[in-house]
Amino acid sequence: MSISYPKSPRILFLDDNVRDIGGHYLELASLLGDGAHQLGYLPQLVAHQTLPKRNPDLSRDSRLDHLPIEPRFAVRRMENWSLGVDGSSRVGRDLQGAPTDGGWAARLWQNVCDRASRPSRRPRAMLHAWSSVFAESVRQFAPRPPDRIVVNTGGDFQIVALAHALRELDRQDRIGPTSIHVLFHFAVYETAVTARARAFGRQVNAAMGTMKRHRVHLHATTESLRQQLATVGVNATAIPYPTRPRNGLQRSRSSADATKILLAGMPRAEKGRGQICGLLESIEKPCLRSGRFIWSMQLPQKRWQRMIPPSMQPSCDVKTPAPTGRLAGTGLEVLCGNLTSQAYHDWLDTAGIGLFLYDPGRYVARCSGVLLEMMIRGVPVIVPDGCWLADQVRQAERTGPIGWIYQSVDDIPQILNGAEANLPEIHANCQRHAAHIAAYHSGKNSLLEMGIENHASSSLRRAS
Repeated sequence: MSISYPKSPRILFLDDNVRDIGGHYLELASLLGDGAHQLGYLPQLVAHQTLPKRNPDLSRDSRLDHLPIEPRFAVRRMENWSLGVDGSSRVGRDLQGAPTDGGWAARLWQNVCDRASRPSRRPRAMLHAWSSVFAESVRQFAPRPPDRIVVNTGGDFQIVALAHALRELDRQDRIGPTSIHVLFHFAVYETAVTARARAFGRQVNAAMGTMKRHRVHLHATTESLRQQLATVGVNATAIPYPTRPRNGLQRSRSSADATKILLAGMPRAEKGRGQICGLLESIEKPCLRSGRFIWSMQLPQKRWQRMIPPSMQPSCDVKTPAPTGRLAGTGLEVLCGNLTSQAYHDWLDTAGIGLFLYDPGRYVARCSGVLLEMMIRGVPVIVPDGCWLADQVRQAERTGPIGWIYQSVDDIPQILNGAEANLPEIHANCQRHAAHIAAYHSGKNSLLEMGIENHASSSLRRAS
């Protein structure tokens, strides 16, 4: 007797980092949800429990029209206990979160570091909390063979928590073999393979070995990250990181208009927060106050003074969460606090040049969603060398330059000084490259590259 299933299979997305409308965690989830819908699936998202509390207008966010949300996770930023470049662990762990790898002295020191964290942020507590929510979510989801589960933001520590959750589900619920996809975003090491990187590989493979009953697929959102994972013995496939399509490419501006240099996203340490003030000082008179360029950026409402030179601070008003607009006579445009998705994308549409002050060590194998958002708009970019961002610019140069690559932040004033002469040609190249970005970096294509079936097309074939 054959088993019949609902006409539309389902995909359950899970990400403990989704707790705000700003940033790329919710953006990624919504794009994957759109892709799932296009492929004929019914998507669901399990997010952080504070998401609706922090965002009272969440129900009006158009990105979630096809993506119902269950706010359940109480922990987030599991990568804090990763053995990769974004984590602080020094040795591998077992399925309870206890240090097991390395010598006795290393394990002892790791236990001391673990206990120095506040109780709710200790690795064992975070592992059990994440695992408990995952297991309960799967119980309620009750996956059938056509359904899929996707962990949007994964890593070595999440894999350990996932293995713990599946072991408990197998023991208590005896669920059938389940198809699970895990997306890796963060670099394993910077320039050379370290002892921590090798421990990363051992930790992942040990946890994967306990989940053989299920079909757990690992994916890297850049090819360079896939290569890093392979170097430490972890098998993963490279998939494109999705970005949001635009209704139209940028409009050409008059040569008399000032070119807007846009730094998208709230400044963070790995995104050059400490470099901003010095760079602004070096270009304030020749580039900004002269009217040749406008510098546009978001600023937090607190502790923003260290990012703005004293000569420009009197014009800054960051007391309200609304955009303050261009500050007269300074060549500076300030947007305060977090932006809604619509406001953020409308702002990006005004960019003349996308500037990235990213730490190349942190982004050596890590995708930048903002870079893709610039590229899909046909915006020229200035990026640091030695990282994934520079790789993308060089790959696009086969059909013509789409920006500039700098070796040091000190090179940027000279790049800007000569940019205006080449900007029309580079802008035209960027416009052509945008079509490739839109086709390849879509939520639908990301899921297809993961090996998830196009159920919409297969349903049409069966119907015909």
